[in-house]
Amino acid sequence: MSGSARSSVSVTKKARKRTRPRWTKQEVEILRRLYRTHSNADIAAVLGRKVSSVVFKAHRLGLTKGIRRLREMGRENISLRWHAERASKKRKTRR
Repeated sequence: MSGSARSSVSVTKKARKRTRPRWTKQEVEILRRLYRTHSNADIAAVLGRKVSSVVFKAHRLGLTKGIRRLREMGRENISLRWHAERASKKRKTRR
């Protein structure tokens, strides 16, 4: 391969690589303010980012959820599972 052929291949690969948007100071401040009391999904929606991005950045910043929010999340998870189980049982009994 000639030198010019190699450079065009590497440029093509770089062009495909997606860059992640950097966190602005304002976004970090919003994350710090909301993280203890709001769901990750809500924060992601406010910031226009993926939930995984919010979780990762919060972890990197050493942020934690408040005890009230953790209890709330537990109740939400139980409620979701309980409703899913009931719906599943109803479908089985209809057959």
